[in-house]
Amino acid sequence: MLAVDIHVHPSTRGVDPQACAYFKRDPKDLPKSEEGLAELFVRQKAKGLLIGWHPSTVKEASPVTNEYVLGLTAKFPDAFAGVLASLDMVGGDAAERIGQAEELLRNPKVRGFKFHPPDQGFYPNDRRHYGLWELLEGGKKPVMFHTGFTVLGAGSDGGGGIALDYGRPIHLDTLARDFPGLKIIAAHPGWPWQEELIGIVTHKRNIYVDTSGYLADQLPEIFRRAIQGRLQDKALFGTDFPYVDLGKALSSFEKLEMKESVKEKILISNAKELFGI
Repeated sequence: MLAVDIHVHPSTRGVDPQACAYFKRDPKDLPKSEEGLAELFVRQKAKGLLIGWHPSTVKEASPVTNEYVLGLTAKFPDAFAGVLASLDMVGGDAAERIGQAEELLRNPKVRGFKFHPPDQGFYPNDRRHYGLWELLEGGKKPVMFHTGFTVLGAGSDGGGGIALDYGRPIHLDTLARDFPGLKIIAAHPGWPWQEELIGIVTHKRNIYVDTSGYLADQLPEIFRRAIQGRLQDKALFGTDFPYVDLGKALSSFEKLEMKESVKEKILISNAKELFGI
């Protein structure tokens, strides 16, 4: 195994045309069969963590459910190391949400949880959700939050109803303070708040970052320096597949002028330790 990709969206039940356009990815070039998707990861000697897509405030429900990605993981264990499950932060009440999380925590293939505050319309440090974070802290499961810019709604009037402020990294700071045992992953480099993100990850030991949404040579310079230095033990390789090509992402990362020991941490060992892979 050359890498663990902690940020994978299956392309087998359709893709977001807006995201494909932004990343200049032709949907025709993406794996449409489950076998083709799994083969791609095996061929690249990578294992992916599949993300169950969350219920959204602004569009229809996704067919990429927790049940679906768990099924893919069971079917193709050589390609996929587990799942980051989603929860409905839009509908229902806190008790229902916590009950769903409790059920998911019993599945060993659920390696953690993924949330998209801008699309789901909530602040991570909103105290109404503290019961959920307390449960996940006790369950020893990492929690990933989208941070920064999102292609969802980008370029449209009113941003398609999405407010980027929900994804500001600073909202993870108080969450990490209030739940010091909760492992938090800030997905993406947090643009346009990269310095803010680096500051809170440097300050809070329980916050991590991933590289998803970028090829390595496209990462903001300040972020690239940080993951080679102070944050090398808390940086995780991710692509945001299928919108970023796995092969190109690995090739770009390998070409970075970076100590091999640091590359190994970011590509493999940090994720294996954090997720128990």
